[in-house]
Parts: sequence; structure tokens; C-alpha cells
Amino acid sequence: MAEFENPYAEEDPFVQAHFDCLDCGGKLWEYAIQRQMVCEDCRSVFRSSDIFDAQV
Repeated sequence: MAEFENPYAEEDPFVQAHFDCLDCGGKLWEYAIQRQMVCEDCRSVFRSSDIFDAQV
């Protein structure tokens, strides 16, 4: 089997978003691959589109 280097294997898939949690006000982290955001405090999960709609 051929070997290859996966540049994504060592990178953290989460990026800190510039939004606050709708439940507790904590900072959200976005998991862009699944289009979801997770709160670092209460661990609530939201769809990114819901967060964008709530910020408008």
C-alpha cells in the first residue's frame, strides 16, 4: 500500500469563532467540517447557520 502524508492529521479541526453561546454566553468553537459550533463552557452544540441567524 502506498504511504502518503496527511496534512490535516496534525491540525486541530476546531477554530475559535467570534460568537457567544446562545445558552450561557461562553465562547463558541467552530468545527467547520460539520458546520457546527460547540460552547467551551456548557458544551452545547449549535448549527453554524443558527448562530449566524441569531447574530443579525
